[in-house]
Amino acid sequence: MNRFSFIYHPKSQQILLQQHVSASNNPVWMLVGKKQDKDVSGEETFKELFFEAINLKIKLTNINIIYSYFSKELNMENNVYYAEVSKLYKTSSSKDIIYSWFTLKKIQKINVSEQTKQDIIIGQRVIDSSVRKSLGLRTIG
Repeated sequence: MNRFSFIYHPKSQQILLQQHVSASNNPVWMLVGKKQDKDVSGEETFKELFFEAINLKIKLTNINIIYSYFSKELNMENNVYYAEVSKLYKTSSSKDIIYSWFTLKKIQKINVSEQTKQDIIIGQRVIDSSVRKSLGLRTIG
């Protein structure tokens, strides 16, 4: 099973994406992800992933699942998670991966896969619903 994730900074409405460095002339930005080990939960995979990527420590209770879907392209189940952060953490790039923060509006203008766009749209809806619910407003679900 694959886990795809993002961290979200509510104040600036930015999320962290990654881009694999390759010889491609058309590199694509995507959610941060990795294949999950069998005996590890999705939340633990998320926590480990962001600690390895940008040295960020996230409590398991702050990690939320957005949704699950079956990818015909990858022929496997995928889960998408997010966590909110209180500040924009500095990122560093490696020889293989670049990390960068993007506003939701900017994401519409950069090169991302259709699946990443879909995951971000659904993620934003889940986040917006959570905010409405915390304010005591009506939500669906």
